[in-house]
Amino acid sequence: MNVVAMTDSTETGEDQQRFIVNLMSEKGETPYVRSCEVVSSAFRNRTSFVNTMPLEEVFCDPIAEGLNDCVNLLSGETQVISLPSLILEVPGLVLAGAHVLATVNDDGSQSIIIRFRISLGGIGYAFRPDVGFGAGLEDLTREVSAQVLTDLALPLLNVLSATEAGLVDAESAIGSLSQQLADRVHEIRFQIELVKRYTDGLERQRNNPQGADAVKDQPRRLSSC
Repeated sequence: MNVVAMTDSTETGEDQQRFIVNLMSEKGETPYVRSCEVVSSAFRNRTSFVNTMPLEEVFCDPIAEGLNDCVNLLSGETQVISLPSLILEVPGLVLAGAHVLATVNDDGSQSIIIRFRISLGGIGYAFRPDVGFGAGLEDLTREVSAQVLTDLALPLLNVLSATEAGLVDAESAIGSLSQQLADRVHEIRFQIELVKRYTDGLERQRNNPQGADAVKDQPRRLSSC
């Protein structure tokens, strides 16, 4: 199961696409999926399920297992759990940073909301094929990649251009840039890792299209950025 942790807990802006899963659990029963939401700064797309479908019937195995792990952390009472370093990953999709909110209702049932603060890739990859979602939903992968380029490559290019033109001292300029990057090291590392995971997943899927299901279940380890 591709559930791994990162050591970074950087908050993400409201312009990042997010994914929300709404569950309901009758007293003593297995939770079922009520609805899912894809939220960005431009839209909010909500899909409700007519039948009481458990996680395993809605989501592909790695995502369902990861969501079940989140649910299993709950005590059965009203509570909030923050999992900022949690990542669920399948080829074509990375979900990162979970926030779990559980509320006990008057009848003993429990409403559970699992929010992922980052959804990178096509959200359709999270679902089982027979649910009917395609994997071609618009995502913010290019925007995140552009942000990484803006944070790293462009400042470095500016420093090199300025030193080449003799406008600034190379040593002091690079030192200043290093300090700026150091102040944002966790955020930049997090963005790079998400883009890397997304592209690696697509590469594995392209190289082994017949064995996509087997690839999904292979756990991965974080590499140093």
